[in-house]
Amino acid sequence: MKNRRAKSRGQEIAKLVAVVTVLLAFPTALLLHSRWNMKQMTQPVHSADQNVEISDYGASPAGNNQVVVLENTAPAELPAEELEMPVMETPVYDSYDLVGIGRGKDTDTKEYWTRQLNAGAMRQHLLNSFTYDSRNAEFCKEYGITGETEYVDLVAVGDNLYHLMITNSGLQEDGTYNYDGIYANIKDYISEADIRIINQEVVLTSDRSQWTNFPVFGAPIECGEAVVNAGFNVITHATNHSWDKGRNIALEDIEFWKSQDDVLLTGMYDSPEDYDNIVIGEYKGVKVAYLNYTQNLNGFTLPADSKYMVKLIDIELIKADIAKAREQADIVIVFPHWGEEYQTTPSWYQKSLAQQIADAGADLIIGTHPHVIQPLEILTTADGKEVPCFYSLGNFVSNMPWNETYVEALAKVRIKKQGNKVSIESVEAVPLVNYRGVDMDYTVYLLEDYTTEISRTQRKWEITPTYVENFFDGVFTTKYYEMKQD
Repeated sequence: MKNRRAKSRGQEIAKLVAVVTVLLAFPTALLLHSRWNMKQMTQPVHSADQNVEISDYGASPAGNNQVVVLENTAPAELPAEELEMPVMETPVYDSYDLVGIGRGKDTDTKEYWTRQLNAGAMRQHLLNSFTYDSRNAEFCKEYGITGETEYVDLVAVGDNLYHLMITNSGLQEDGTYNYDGIYANIKDYISEADIRIINQEVVLTSDRSQWTNFPVFGAPIECGEAVVNAGFNVITHATNHSWDKGRNIALEDIEFWKSQDDVLLTGMYDSPEDYDNIVIGEYKGVKVAYLNYTQNLNGFTLPADSKYMVKLIDIELIKADIAKAREQADIVIVFPHWGEEYQTTPSWYQKSLAQQIADAGADLIIGTHPHVIQPLEILTTADGKEVPCFYSLGNFVSNMPWNETYVEALAKVRIKKQGNKVSIESVEAVPLVNYRGVDMDYTVYLLEDYTTEISRTQRKWEITPTYVENFFDGVFTTKYYEMKQD
């Protein structure tokens, strides 16, 4: 019993000694830290006019290598022998400038930059700036240097096809036309993406006499205004209806799209020079090229003086464009307007062409034209690269009567940038529903927002959420895919 009491008292004494030791040590440590901070404040800062020398930790002003404390090292004025810790030398800077410090012919070497990057390893934003500079791409690739990861999100929808009933539905009480309501239920969803693509099926004009229906289409300029208001910023326009109204209206249509701020047009062109250029957009440092072609022109032929106005599918042209795009962009997307109408299975022609496009160097293929959805397939090139192919997204807006034309897809793609490496990380097919109300109002819903109550007001009662889901799942056996990364 005595032994237990003695032991307990000894433990209490030991705890008391420990507490007193800590309390006495704290003021001492605080004093030392204060003295060290004062010394740091009086040290000179590197001037841009000083010569620069190289140390194992980066560049330092010549003749001014001062002892500075890094994290986890003791204050510089305490003797290193007493602390049994090495004193580390590094330059004194307000900030690092990995691109600017001492860069010249005598210092622009891989060894120099390796030391610079090591010195600034904890300054991630500067490392990002270095890795995003295309001049440093070869060096970063050789040494596996990467910055932070950035993501660019892309969404794409199918054919924006205005039949005459849709055109008439936009008439307002004051005699003007407005179609914002068609896109209202999808606007917030697509606004989350950086790249928002729509396939403009028919040409636009302000001439109301040219607003016509099947088989030769023309639609109001106000349709384009609604598309822009909805937030779409990439317009693919090479379709079988691009030449339905001839040269003058095609030029009017092109002029409208080109007059829109922050909107890119591909597939239709107003000059030979424009035709030869690669349409490229840049998002968070990622350059994306858009190539668009159609397999036919609704029975029309481009005149000799207008051959450049619409790009037609020609595998040699596509290969040449991809090669040019590869030199200018990080990601190359090809949009073929192809296939057989109302067929949910891609044809042999589509599959063959898709493989050739992938082998030529495209990163992504997004198809349109069949007016119904066709599957997502992951193609593999001879060198093992994976290339996603959405064979058809179906319609986006239309007045077609068949049930399957109400079911649509949105392609959702995530592009990943890590340092100077850019790749597609994932692809997804998202189900949409083309709504056509009994009062001739039109809009588009995400399937997740399309309720049974809404379906009961559809012009066709058969288009229930269950019907859309079953039809979509029957076509898209692969709805989501994460790409294999090197």
